[in-house]
Amino acid sequence: MTKRVLVDADSCPQRVRGYLLSQAKKKPFELYFAANKEIAADGEPQNFHMIICPAQSQAADNWILQNAALGDIIITRDLPLAKALTDKGFLTINDKGKIFTKENLVRPLKERELSLQMSQLGLGTKKKNSYGQKEFELFAKTFNEEIQK
Repeated sequence: MTKRVLVDADSCPQRVRGYLLSQAKKKPFELYFAANKEIAADGEPQNFHMIICPAQSQAADNWILQNAALGDIIITRDLPLAKALTDKGFLTINDKGKIFTKENLVRPLKERELSLQMSQLGLGTKKKNSYGQKEFELFAKTFNEEIQK
């Protein structure tokens, strides 16, 4: 059975998307990008599929949830989506190489909820975007290990 990789492509860093496209040219897996708009994919391999979802909230997440199958690798940074996927037993990885589990999602989900509540009260905090070489290398390492299984 050919492995499939499903990507929540709206928020996936361009560097990770490019890496996945290059790996899809070398390895036998089907690559799906799900997003609310076309995502540019230079030199698309034959095993690449762009799924354009309706322009409504959670449409790409819903497509992934409805189409994921055991054995797939799903890549997302969306915590509620990751929870829904791990609850169903799906292998879910973020763009920093962290494999989500039911246990390691508890704290980030609570922090996310607190952050949303603070934001609603006008007490929002500044988000820091820290995605660099270290995070990308961890992702690539984790992805390569999982795609080889």
